[in-house]
Amino acid sequence: MKADVVPTRTEAEKTFRVFYDRPARRARELPFGWPREMQEIGEGKAEIYRSNKWQKDLSDFEDYKHVAEGTRTVYATPGFLREWKTPTHPLEVFGPMVAFDEPMPKHFTQLAPLLGVQIRLYAEDDAGRVYLPKGDGEKGRLFEVTVARAYLGGAKHPETDETFLFVYDSRGVHMLLTGGSLTIEKDGIAG
Repeated sequence: MKADVVPTRTEAEKTFRVFYDRPARRARELPFGWPREMQEIGEGKAEIYRSNKWQKDLSDFEDYKHVAEGTRTVYATPGFLREWKTPTHPLEVFGPMVAFDEPMPKHFTQLAPLLGVQIRLYAEDDAGRVYLPKGDGEKGRLFEVTVARAYLGGAKHPETDETFLFVYDSRGVHMLLTGGSLTIEKDGIAG
């Protein structure tokens, strides 16, 4: 079952104008549903994408890496993250399942083709408590998630007005990044 959606065309067009510094040619309507629930898996550290924002020649793309300035919570659909060396095996992740009971946006801004998302994943101790590892050791390392032919989308929640990012491809939404002071500005992703 998918979460309910409400029209958010005006907000999506406004976000496109700000991010790309040009009028939106058309509003994008989500071609698939939002997942009813996702698993909270860790803290987002950076979004890496390829964009033609601000370019007069729309075929001129540049790579960008936005390092999160605040706390960014990352959610993923169960079983989405896979081992790099053995992609048939799901990566073991820890964290609570979170239901999306409130209405979600029907329209969004396609920000850019996704190059990757860097995440510090939650770990679980012997007592089953989930925590966020710190440091550079094995348990504190960053994971870089790449998804072939995926995009980074942006939207505002229709009730809370909170800006969030999400990773999607033709199969649907796979990851959602939210929290802190996340905004989509003229200079790109901020917060």
